[in-house]
Amino acid sequence: MLHQRTRDLYFAVLLPVNKLNYWRWKWFGHPANGSGLHLHLGCGPKYLPGFINVDGNLFRRHDLWLDLRNGLPFASESAASIYSSHVFEHFYPDELERLIAACHRVLRPGGGMRVVVPDMAAAVRAYLDGNDRFFADFPRPHASLGGKLSNLLFCEGGHRQGLDFSYFEELLRSAGFGEILRGDACSSRIYSGSVLARIAAEEAGVSQLSLIVECRK
Repeated sequence: MLHQRTRDLYFAVLLPVNKLNYWRWKWFGHPANGSGLHLHLGCGPKYLPGFINVDGNLFRRHDLWLDLRNGLPFASESAASIYSSHVFEHFYPDELERLIAACHRVLRPGGGMRVVVPDMAAAVRAYLDGNDRFFADFPRPHASLGGKLSNLLFCEGGHRQGLDFSYFEELLRSAGFGEILRGDACSSRIYSGSVLARIAAEEAGVSQLSLIVECRK
């Protein structure tokens, strides 16, 4: 795992180039741009067929190289759905507010968004209950409960903030989203069939630690 300082340097150096790339797609359109898009934001190593997989890491398989802090270069009301897993917590509050607003803009009316983030409330409960089995040894193994909690909440500086359902709901409602509900790893109001199966497989390793939220425009 790269140190967070290395990651920050990478994104800082490439931010101007990535900004130009954003405007390239904004002005000329992505080859897949149209109506009914399905976006996978921050795909990392988990590429989802049938989605436009967006990531800021040039060395990952993706369909669109994009720093999400620059916005989403898709037409308003062009996306049928948006999916993202363990990405939104990596943004500062002002950056996250802009990203959620961009998601609302590109979703068509009735379109849905499913977002998975570390569950701050569940982590705090496990910490207070002394439940060390709740936590994973990532990114660094710790024997202490405090170290395990720090892993999940801060990820050695990679997580810019903690999110529970009440805070996430506040951010989503402020951006104009409605029908905001907790989701679970086995079902969805947005995805079904083979798509849900692929998403469930992606979430399987982190479901215990995660808050799943679904909403609609």
